[in-house]
Amino acid sequence: MKYKILCTDGFAKAGLESLNTNPLFEVTFIESLTHEELKEKIGAFDGLIVRSASQVSEDIIDAAPNLKIIARAGIGTDNIDSKAATKRGIMVVNAPSGNTISTAELSFAMLLSLARHIPQASKSMHDGKWEKSAFKGTELALRTLGVIGLGRVGREVVKRALAFKMKVLGFDPFLNDDQFGSIGVAKANLEKICKESDFITIHTPLTKETKDLITLKEMKMMKPSTRLINCARGGVINEKDLATALQEKIIAGAALDVFSTEPFEDPMFKGLPNCIMTPHLGASTNEAQNAVAVETAESVTQFFTEGRGYFLLAEKLGILAAGLADGKPVGVTLCAGEKKNELLMLSVLKGLLGASFTSATAAANQRGIGYTDEIATCSSGDEKAIGVRLATDKGSAAIWGTVITDGSFRVVQYNDYILEIEPAGTLLFIQNDDKPGVIGKVSSILGEKGVNISEMQNVRKKKGADALTVISVDDVLDANILKTIEDVDGVKIVKQVAL
Repeated sequence: MKYKILCTDGFAKAGLESLNTNPLFEVTFIESLTHEELKEKIGAFDGLIVRSASQVSEDIIDAAPNLKIIARAGIGTDNIDSKAATKRGIMVVNAPSGNTISTAELSFAMLLSLARHIPQASKSMHDGKWEKSAFKGTELALRTLGVIGLGRVGREVVKRALAFKMKVLGFDPFLNDDQFGSIGVAKANLEKICKESDFITIHTPLTKETKDLITLKEMKMMKPSTRLINCARGGVINEKDLATALQEKIIAGAALDVFSTEPFEDPMFKGLPNCIMTPHLGASTNEAQNAVAVETAESVTQFFTEGRGYFLLAEKLGILAAGLADGKPVGVTLCAGEKKNELLMLSVLKGLLGASFTSATAAANQRGIGYTDEIATCSSGDEKAIGVRLATDKGSAAIWGTVITDGSFRVVQYNDYILEIEPAGTLLFIQNDDKPGVIGKVSSILGEKGVNISEMQNVRKKKGADALTVISVDDVLDANILKTIEDVDGVKIVKQVAL
C-alpha cells in the first residue's frame, strides 16, 4: 500500500525530492489550488502539505475521509482548522525551525530600515530627487530594543541587537529569570517595554492572549520616537489603531511583514511615509524554503513510518504523566526503544503541557522544561511499549503504554506497577493498603454516587506492599466524591486524570 500525499502552495523542490525517495509515498504536486479545487481533490489523499496560501478549513477536512496528517511548511498553523482536524484524529504539524534565521534577519533589516529611512530614501532617488536632509536617521548603539516573545526567532533577533550594542528588554511570560539572563535580556513587563523602548519587535504566535496585544492604549504609552516591527503574525498589533498612531504621529514609524488578512488590500497605510510594508517575506529565502520543505517532508515520513497510533498514545502518556506527578515539571524523558523520534517527543509535550502540537517545544523551552529520549524497554516485557518519565521539583512519575493489534491503546506500567488498562475516559489511580475491603468500599462509593465503572484493575508489587488500583469511569468526578474516596480507611493517595 502506498500513501497518497498532496503538496501545494509552491512546496519547495527539496521537500518533494525527499518524499519521492520513499517507496511508501505516491506524491502529487500541484503548484497552487483554489479553495474549491482543493476541496474537490483532497478526498483521495492520506496526507496534505501546504504553505500559507491554502486555507485548510473544516469543509476541506470534511471532504477528506482518508486524511491522516496535515503539514504546514512554515512556523504557524493559522491557516489550518486544528480543532476540526483533532476531532477527526488528524495530526497537524509544522516546520518550526526551518525559517528562523530568515525571519530574524528580515526583522533586523526592518529595524535598520526604520532607523535610517532606507526605503523612503531609495524611492526619493528613483524619483530623481536628492533629499539628503530629509532622511536623517538614528544610530542603534545604546538604543533600547523591546522584544515581545523570546522563542527561536526572538532570540536570534536579540543576538543581532546585542552585536549592535543595543540594550534589550524582553517580555515573555513563560521564561524564568535565569533564562532571561542567559540570553542577555533584561526582563520587563509589557508596560515597561512600551514606555522605555526605542524600537519594539513582535515575535509571538497569534493566540487568544496575543490578539490585539498592542492597541492604541499601548501605543500612547510609547515615546513619540518609538518604532514598531511585526514580522511574526498579523493581528498581534491592532492595524486600525496603528494606522491612527502613525497618522497622528503618536509613534514615529512601523514596519510590517504580516497582516490580519492576507493578501492585504486595505488602504489604511497607503501614503503613510512612516510605514514600511512587505508581502510576508519572512521565509522568502532559498535557504529557508529548502530547510522548511525538508523538515516538513521528514515529519510526514516519520508519521507514516511509525504509525499514528504511537503519536496519539504518546500524547495520552504526556497527559497521564502531568496528572500523576506532583510538583512543577522540570524535565521529561521519552523512553521508546527503536521508536524514538522527534514527533513522538512533540506528542508527549503536547499532552504534558496542554499545548498545540506545533508549539509544544516552544512551550517546553519557555517553561524551562528539559526534554530528551533514551533507548529503554518496559518492565512488562513489551518491546513495542513506549514510556514517559517526568521529573518535577517534588519527585517523578513514569508511565508506559502500547498500541495493540486492533489499534487501541493500553497502559502497561505505572512506576513499578505492571498493569493493563485502556487510557480512555477518566482514570482514577488509587494507592492503597493491600488488605481486604478497601476497594470494595471505593466501588460502593462510586455506585452510590451513580458513577459507572467501565474497567478496573488492582495490582501489587509483592504481598503486603501498597497496592495500586486503577479504575476507568465515564465522567470526571467532582471534589466531594474524590474526598469521600480519600477518606476510606486504607486509601493513601487518589489521583484523577481525564483523557
